[in-house]
Amino acid sequence: MPMRDDFEDDFTPPTQPSGELVPPPKIPGTAVAAATPAPLPPRHARDSALRDPNVIRRFIARTLDAVDNVADAVAEGLGLRRT
Repeated sequence: MPMRDDFEDDFTPPTQPSGELVPPPKIPGTAVAAATPAPLPPRHARDSALRDPNVIRRFIARTLDAVDNVADAVAEGLGLRRT
């Protein structure tokens, strides 16, 4: 049995006259413009007041004072305390 050459079975397409041995050039991608974000709105004094712990402490103290005054008025009305 004669030996067959495996390379004879490979089909190689004919080279075209305009064919090059380098890959085609890469075309740069299209740039997509991004809008500049709008500037932040000016901060109000109210926003910074809520972040101040002293404001929160004063609010709590005033609320407890008001509740204490209501409790004193109820106690006086019921006669639980002497005025």
